[in-house]
Amino acid sequence: MILNSLNDTRSIEVITLAGREQGLVFLGKTFVADQSYSNLDQAIAASRKDLDLGFAVLITPDGEIFRVWVSVPNQIIYQSAQAA
Repeated sequence: MILNSLNDTRSIEVITLAGREQGLVFLGKTFVADQSYSNLDQAIAASRKDLDLGFAVLITPDGEIFRVWVSVPNQIIYQSAQAA
């Protein structure tokens, strides 16, 4: 899904197996930041693998770049807190 803004999301910080990560909550799902790309086409193409594996993916604008966020199951989140 491509979001035009982050207005409908809630920023959080999560601790997973990978460590402390920036996250978003959207429609009850938790997403962690993956990669950033210089254009939307690159972001969509890079998301294909995660989508094919069944993960939910968000793409958000962030200034002049597009950030890809990948859903993570609640079972791998050790702790979460509202981001500052």
